[in-house]
Amino acid sequence: MKKVLFIMAICTAMVACKNGKTTSNATSSDSTAKDSTLTAADSVVFEGMTPAADCAGVKYHLSLATDSTNGFSATESYMESDTKAKSTQNYHGKYDVVKKKVNGKENTYYTFELGKGNKVNFLVSNDSTLRMVNADFEEAVATKGLSYDLKMKK
Repeated sequence: MKKVLFIMAICTAMVACKNGKTTSNATSSDSTAKDSTLTAADSVVFEGMTPAADCAGVKYHLSLATDSTNGFSATESYMESDTKAKSTQNYHGKYDVVKKKVNGKENTYYTFELGKGNKVNFLVSNDSTLRMVNADFEEAVATKGLSYDLKMKK
């Protein structure tokens, strides 16, 4: 039950992208990260849809600055279907890079704050994949047909 609630909270925290509009609860003191006009030359984009308990899934669009600012822009959309969003939130800020040993293996994780007090963690699985993990940086139990991966958009 805790895992389901945690995954729902993570999913809620990561979907948003409505033409650079932001919500009132997404605040940041980093003015460079608020620039929603990041270009392909100075950012990398990851997209994907994670499972959710009360909707078709949570779609994420993450744009990460490739410079030393660690700025990000995230869109989190709760989906009614694969193509229709029920609600969308936008977030901007700075992400943290965390190096942590989990299950005997040293990994790199990105931590994002999506709304007040809502931290979402992603394992850097490889150069083109981020995988959503829980607050203890553990991956979800593999279930056929469910993916917690965000893939790099080219």
